Amino acid sequence: MFCLKGFRRGMGCVLALGLGWSAGCQSRNEFKPPPPPQVTVAQPAKKDVADTIQFTGTTRATATVNIVSRVSGYLEKIGFEDGAFVEKGKLLFVIEQAPFKTALASAQAALDKAKASQKLAVANLARFALLLPKKAISAEEYETAKAQRETSAADVAAAEAALETAKLNLAYTEIHAPFTGRISRHLVDVGNLVKAEATPLAKIESLDPIHAYFSVSESDLLRFMEMLREKKLPDPIKEPPVLLLGTANETGFPHKGHLDYRELGVDPGTGTVLRRGIFPNPDHSLVPGLFVRIQAAVGQAKPRLLVEDRAIATDQRGDYVLVVNAKNVVEYRPVKVGMAVGDLRVIEKGVGPDDWLIINGLQRARPGTPVNPQKAKMAEAKKE
Repeated sequence: MFCLKGFRRGMGCVLALGLGWSAGCQSRNEFKPPPPPQVTVAQPAKKDVADTIQFTGTTRATATVNIVSRVSGYLEKIGFEDGAFVEKGKLLFVIEQAPFKTALASAQAALDKAKASQKLAVANLARFALLLPKKAISAEEYETAKAQRETSAADVAAAEAALETAKLNLAYTEIHAPFTGRISRHLVDVGNLVKAEATPLAKIESLDPIHAYFSVSESDLLRFMEMLREKKLPDPIKEPPVLLLGTANETGFPHKGHLDYRELGVDPGTGTVLRRGIFPNPDHSLVPGLFVRIQAAVGQAKPRLLVEDRAIATDQRGDYVLVVNAKNVVEYRPVKVGMAVGDLRVIEKGVGPDDWLIINGLQRARPGTPVNPQKAKMAEAKKE
């Protein structure tokens, strides 16, 4: 019994020593920091870019005509579909022609009668001219015959004018498109009486090209005038400024035109002066009444630094970018952002041409912490 107890006690000591030695040989748990996050960096793109100024304007048709008839009568025919594009010269309306054809025939008959009377008067005067020297007629009779000849000539002229008027009135019964454009719905149905120059029939607008009107502030106008005096801007009469236009749902300014009208004088009520641009519109994507954005270059192009929009972030202090320095540590840089050039933005202040800006992975980068930069090239500025 004693030996058994001693054996158990000895084995317990051996096990305890073994367990203690095993625990002392295991490695200790230590924190290993994660590797620096990977980001994509690029240097600013370099491009010659001119300063620009933007305006808000509205589009208007280059020509608008409210169509009315020049003669009165009942509407006989409508020759277009409501809202269609019509070519110049297309027949739009026909006024009942029968009364005007009758008037034309009557005017023709009156002219024929006047010409017959004139022929008789000329013959009588010629005969009297032979009789007068022979004392067969009196001088008074000769003068009367001469007056009748003059009267008959005037009657012929009046009849010819009446005939031309009748022809014009008949021609006016057919109303044609004065220019190519889009026509509104018809405002009078067939069978209704149309009064000359009083009853509106439809409206037609010319859309290609199209105008855009906008206002320039007094301060901008004075700046442009000073630049003109200093020869920093070309003469707008000799070289009309190029204008770029974009609608609310378009990116950038895809429509290109030029300035074609400058109103003289500043409106004292608004402190602005009216300007107008003209833009090709072959697909009629621009319609009258749209609010549009208009951009114009100011002065000559000069070298600028441009970065992608995704590289620019904003906080309470304003716009900023994250720059990776030579030690691969992120730096916070406040920047002054300029105009958009395609998909890029001009950086007026805050970065240099040799800085490496984070363009992808901003959410993984923190100022003052290291990163694993992967160099790339800044996107090119797309043409607008």
